[in-house]
Amino acid sequence: MLKGCLYRFILLCTLGVTAQDLEHYNAMKTEPVGGNEQLEQVLQTQLTLPKTILYSDYHDNIEVFIIIDSAGNASKSIIKSTINNLLVQKEVKRLLKFMKFKKSLPDPLIPYELSLSLSVEKYKHYYKQKSKFLVKSELPADSSFSIHSHADRSPEYFKNGEEGLNGFLLTELEYPKLAIEKSLEGTVVIEFVVETNGFVTGLRAVRNVSGGCTEEAMRLIKKTKWQPAELNGELVRYKTSYPITFSLRNVNRNVGYSSQTLGQ
Repeated sequence: MLKGCLYRFILLCTLGVTAQDLEHYNAMKTEPVGGNEQLEQVLQTQLTLPKTILYSDYHDNIEVFIIIDSAGNASKSIIKSTINNLLVQKEVKRLLKFMKFKKSLPDPLIPYELSLSLSVEKYKHYYKQKSKFLVKSELPADSSFSIHSHADRSPEYFKNGEEGLNGFLLTELEYPKLAIEKSLEGTVVIEFVVETNGFVTGLRAVRNVSGGCTEEAMRLIKKTKWQPAELNGELVRYKTSYPITFSLRNVNRNVGYSSQTLGQ
């Protein structure tokens, strides 16, 4: 019976039919790689709600049913919501492309379920934060969602490049109290994607330091904004990494940082 539901789910996805009985699927719960923090980061920096609902009291709890491929992408999806707005559903499907998802079982046909909540009130707060930084470029954005590691022009921190980024770290980094108490030092390396609108997604620690240092480095990178990468006359998504060094020699200044040229 379960296999029958799975094949019917895939058929619905393929045909683009809206299912009315998705609650009958034995879907596994999932979340993006990086958890709810990653989901929230994508919503905050990439969500664009249709103008037709911005002056309403729109609020919806949405269930997203997806098939996850071997690379962690949502290859097929069906949206179930209490408010049937096709533009919102299209936007949710677009947002899925910014995330990788966790698979708990190897079977490629098992559907997974992701829950999220959208509202005009929340969106206006996100938009207010995003509007503080707008990419100044006349170049079009690549619509393929491809992620690059080489480009004609690598991303640069939006204000004064490397110097500006170092200044941001000097000002904002808070050496974790637990790390100070345990005399912990080291370099955290955060991998992330600079999106075509200059915000970051897909944050992942590829080198950790305990005592709260990894979490602090993630917090800092999440707050950064960039001039996006350029390739063949378009703004493109770009994966890179950045090291942040925690040194007790700097603890009196409550700071530690390291510089690096992006893309190297």
